[in-house]
Amino acid sequence: MEVVSGLRDRFLHWARPLHRKLRRQKVELFLRIVRDSSMEDTLLDVGGGPGIDGEFLGLYSSFSRVVAVNLDTQQFQVPTGIHVKKVKADGCDLPFESESFDWVFSNAVIEHVGNFKKQKQFADEIRRVAAKGYFVTTPNKFFPLEPHTFLPFYQFLPTRIQRRLAPYSPGYLKQYEEINLLSAKQMQELFPEARVMSVGLPVFGNSLVAWHLKSQNHNINAKGSAIGFPSACPSLRSSPENKIHVATKTCNKKRLEDAPHFGVLGVRINAVQVPDVVALMEQWIYDRGPCRSIAATSMNGIVEAQHDPSFKEILNATDLVVPDGMPLIWLGRRQGHRLSRRVYGPDLMLAFCEKTSGQGYRHFFYGGEREPDVPERLAEILKIRFPGTQVVGTYSRRLSSLTSEEDDEILAMISCAAPDVLWVGLGEPRQVRWMHEHKDRLRVPVIVGVGAAFDMLSGRRKQAPRWMREHGLEWSFRLLQEPRRLWRRYLVYGTQFIAYLALESLRLKNFQASGAQPPNRMSGKQVRT
Repeated sequence: MEVVSGLRDRFLHWARPLHRKLRRQKVELFLRIVRDSSMEDTLLDVGGGPGIDGEFLGLYSSFSRVVAVNLDTQQFQVPTGIHVKKVKADGCDLPFESESFDWVFSNAVIEHVGNFKKQKQFADEIRRVAAKGYFVTTPNKFFPLEPHTFLPFYQFLPTRIQRRLAPYSPGYLKQYEEINLLSAKQMQELFPEARVMSVGLPVFGNSLVAWHLKSQNHNINAKGSAIGFPSACPSLRSSPENKIHVATKTCNKKRLEDAPHFGVLGVRINAVQVPDVVALMEQWIYDRGPCRSIAATSMNGIVEAQHDPSFKEILNATDLVVPDGMPLIWLGRRQGHRLSRRVYGPDLMLAFCEKTSGQGYRHFFYGGEREPDVPERLAEILKIRFPGTQVVGTYSRRLSSLTSEEDDEILAMISCAAPDVLWVGLGEPRQVRWMHEHKDRLRVPVIVGVGAAFDMLSGRRKQAPRWMREHGLEWSFRLLQEPRRLWRRYLVYGTQFIAYLALESLRLKNFQASGAQPPNRMSGKQVRT
């Protein structure tokens, strides 16, 4: 027994700082969400208390009046100037009138109230008493080591085994208690109007947060921002003489700087979906402004940016960097962005051609260097699939074999063809570098780097089934196709990507680009403390 107690003490010495850090992270996130609220706002903390090291006292100091509700009215000291009233009550039957408080906060309580029916009552009470919004957190049901017990998948064990293990728990639960942890799907079912996001460790967050703002006047420019590009822009149709006619109704232009984005190891990723990108491309073509570039990047590009700081600067200087990889989608979701699918290069090309077919847009395909006729085959396939698609040029040649004179000739050829969209399929990072180095010399509204889209859509390489692409398994399919070329990208870079995320999560290394502003770190007004 003494050995078990000693091991538990050692484990807690390591685990408690991480637990405290996570709780502070949730408090900071909540304060950022409500940062525009008045200092006279009131807060109800369901299941409230000072926290392990007083982290919730900082939360309380941001509100004029705080009521902490708990089944056990624990006594705790609060600093002078903080007004906290302690009330003994059940969270499933709160003794307050509707909209009695501006904000409602509840940390790791909903899993203790009982079965799903009781949790539904708890959720209904939370939204009933909240006037401006609420913020509810719970450990993730599918996280292996939740903080109540720190026992592997304790919540899935039979009750009789839980009763035996509870006294030996290295977490703070020392006797058996019914705990009903929630998955993200269940959390969304309880709070259908809320934004459900994952916080904690990278990719696989160990806590879920559901937050909702009842007032639409609150400008949220935080990790959970839902601001995006217009879902639809006016059609830009061309007559046979290629004269553009502008629709009578114009879309609301959204500045690129206002687009939602998130950071991954110091690289700024735009939180957009394929329809957003297509609409923005149409807008850029209509504006006829300076050449804009779009890079579809994935885990490979993010790791390459860590190896080569100059490439990280190039990525961050690209007009639009879209998540072409499920790990980036998972990270974006963890930061509160509603990303249902990756911006897959082939899907983006097909979506743009389908939406703009017959509108007179001019396409140029540059890439497919491993087989010279890949751009030509791709152009023919797209013209057959989408009648009315205008292809004004194709080119394929290895970049390493080009002289400066030949490079100038290619640029002149592209400019003379006057495409509306230049599709580049040279693979990452080469295509991103090429776009960055040449965009100022090209009279093209939009350049899009789509990587393997040339090989996939031309039939040179077979695509993975959609279910594999949407569940992060495409890498295994492609690795089996081209093991000699791709083993390093997926096995070595994949391992490094996970290691870098762990280092950043534990704050053992800072991956922010030097001299660059950290991407989307809840900019705006400062958090009230």
